[in-house]
Amino acid sequence: MDNIELLESYNSYLQEQKANGKKIIAYLTHDNVPIELFEAAGFVPLPLIFAGKDELMDASHSYLPPSTCSYAQSCIGYFSSTPRTHEFLDLADYILLSNHCVSNICVSEILSNNFNRKRLDFYVSYTRNSNALKYYKLELKHLQKEIEGITKERIPDHRIKEEIIRHNNFKTIVEQVSKLNIPGSEKLDIYQKAILYGPAIQAEIEEIISSYKSNTKNTNSTHPKNVIFTGCSIFINDYLMDLIEDAGGNIVLFDTWIGRNYYSQTFSEEVIASLNDPIDLLTKRFENNVYGDHCVPDSLDNKIVFLENYVNEYHKKYGDKIGVINHIIKFCDHFSLFQSYFKEKLQERGVQVLNLERDYSRSIKGQLSTRIEAFMEMI
Repeated sequence: MDNIELLESYNSYLQEQKANGKKIIAYLTHDNVPIELFEAAGFVPLPLIFAGKDELMDASHSYLPPSTCSYAQSCIGYFSSTPRTHEFLDLADYILLSNHCVSNICVSEILSNNFNRKRLDFYVSYTRNSNALKYYKLELKHLQKEIEGITKERIPDHRIKEEIIRHNNFKTIVEQVSKLNIPGSEKLDIYQKAILYGPAIQAEIEEIISSYKSNTKNTNSTHPKNVIFTGCSIFINDYLMDLIEDAGGNIVLFDTWIGRNYYSQTFSEEVIASLNDPIDLLTKRFENNVYGDHCVPDSLDNKIVFLENYVNEYHKKYGDKIGVINHIIKFCDHFSLFQSYFKEKLQERGVQVLNLERDYSRSIKGQLSTRIEAFMEMI
């Protein structure tokens, strides 16, 4: 399914949900948002995972300076540009403001203040100590009360836990995509669609996985240069995936929020059974999220160790070297700051790294292609 078909289908889906009386809450994507709480209250989560065109960045400059994260600019651009390219954004009733990064806060405030979207606040600690966990739990309870104030009814604990289990099961299915022997672009398409729709399309994802498994023909037989993709996610409408595959590369692991950071955050049946309070379960997930980029102490070192181990296991299993593309959206205040340290530490461990910092301008596609092609030659 190409982007146009996916977005048309998603538009119809949201319109149907809206016609059924559902409230839609949009949010800038990151891995600490309690989506299950929204769905337990009857809300439809709308992840803003659309970016990749320079005209969207240009359309945002009445609200944000050009020296702002390109993803943040694109989010504003989708709401402010005319004619509108994504009409379904008009269906959003609320915007969630969270503090994953500075740009997240700015964009959420701008969307709320300038585009008539009511705002819900959800702040996340930048640490993982006992006080941080208590704070996160308080924020969850505060958000729950805000939502209950909107719906005028209490969200039963059993309904929240049912949603946690439903999303947990869905993520275990999505994780199977990472093990399929298919091009990275096809994996990315599945991940993006899975994050848009969530468990509502679990049967479809299972059918896709089954069809790939039943096809004994190697669907990725062109012997590309395999790489790990980490850093900032590739969003819907971005051209970067095409550049990587045109250069002979293939992404075997998406170590990003649209990818491993999403499907890896699951619970065992024992943990689910041991915690009766669903808020405790959501807090436990936050505690376990030690690879997220939310400035957690040691999170960068945890990621480096994980990637080193993955590279070594891959070489042991297949006998091939594998490189790392560290994708940095320009002016991203998380990944930009640590790119030199990240590359240095991995290269000390014998892992080749390409720090690919860019915005969404089409004018730099040639330069990006040259850099990616040169990196593929190295590995």
